[in-house]
Amino acid sequence: MGQVIEVIRYGTSTPPPYMEPGHDTVPFIRATDIKDGEVSQDTLLHIEAAQPKQMDKCRLSGGELIIVRSGANTGDCAVVPNSLAGAYAAYDLILTFRAAAHASFIAMFLDTEAGRLQLNLVRGRAAQPHVNAEEVSTLRVPLPPPKIQAQLVAAMETARAERRAKLAEANALLAGLDDYLLATLGLTPPPRPKTTFALHTSELTGVINPDRYRGLQLEKHLPFTGNVGAVGNLIEERCAPEKEAPMELWDWIRIDDLPNQPWQVETLRTEPGENIRGAFFKVEENDILIARLGPTIQNSKFVLCPKLHRQTVASSEFLILRCATVWQPEAVLWLLRTGLYREMMYARSRGATPSRYRLDGADLVTIPFPAMDEKTQKTIAAEASRRRDEARRLRFEAEAGWEAAKRWFEEQLLGPMRTQ
Repeated sequence: MGQVIEVIRYGTSTPPPYMEPGHDTVPFIRATDIKDGEVSQDTLLHIEAAQPKQMDKCRLSGGELIIVRSGANTGDCAVVPNSLAGAYAAYDLILTFRAAAHASFIAMFLDTEAGRLQLNLVRGRAAQPHVNAEEVSTLRVPLPPPKIQAQLVAAMETARAERRAKLAEANALLAGLDDYLLATLGLTPPPRPKTTFALHTSELTGVINPDRYRGLQLEKHLPFTGNVGAVGNLIEERCAPEKEAPMELWDWIRIDDLPNQPWQVETLRTEPGENIRGAFFKVEENDILIARLGPTIQNSKFVLCPKLHRQTVASSEFLILRCATVWQPEAVLWLLRTGLYREMMYARSRGATPSRYRLDGADLVTIPFPAMDEKTQKTIAAEASRRRDEARRLRFEAEAGWEAAKRWFEEQLLGPMRTQ
């Protein structure tokens, strides 16, 4: 890498204050914005466009290769698209300039087995995952002629586009559930809450948070006489695996192990009770796990507890709703996951800052909720299940196709894959 890249720099260690996107702002790229070999523009924050001269070293012109130098995704790479020219980069990114090789070619190679092996070797030398500019410069990369590099990159971009299309189709199945549910229940979305409004003092409850009262405006337009509390019971009792059964194996559902917009629980941690320290909810199959922190509400981290194989606990960052026998848990789950209900939950959350907003169980159970007959519940549950299975198939095909493309890319450079 040191022979093909002339300049390696770090981003800024003192990010300016974040601002709402506008004409006088530019994106600020962080390590968490590097996803699947690309800069995710869905999560970008913005800063003021006019910055001091010393910030020029971390300003991007488009086309740079950036490598995550620390954090959970250390070693992930992406090329800055020209559409982000003028953006700035954070300190946890390594920026490479004026590459003699095609930047996308290098990024794709570093994401192969051979590239990852080298990155894992250097990142493992520190107590925390970390790579620095000197280590990056020692990484070895194959360097075919520019024409071959361009051909390989073009083939991989085609494979990436196919993966992106399948994932978009899978996501559309989930997004479309909102409209399906509202139509099934004969609802139309309520009007957007006013941004300026008045309240009687008798309507004030707790902290004067405008978001909370905008949410109450939404609830007033819902023609329901029941509420979430009528669906079932919130589980309040906690257990401590380290004390209750320290030598037995437990399954553990952590909110941090759920991706954004999860369809179901994909990852269960299995640990001896002595390793699971703290207070947790003991859950049962088909319990509804509802995220309670503001950001996780917005990211739809609501799931059903899967079939259990042993004692299972869930993070205290969930609220646990156990449905009464007359309710289909899957139907309840997907209605609670709609944008309408997540907006009402977020509005009822309380906290000093948006990142620490927290939904209290007492607030959740008083949110209006429709009475649904058995047939309607079964219809909703069946449609949600159908979409989930189809989305799973599309996501599997997307990832399998992309992994095959990466193996092909590596074989063009290094020959057939080596067996371990």
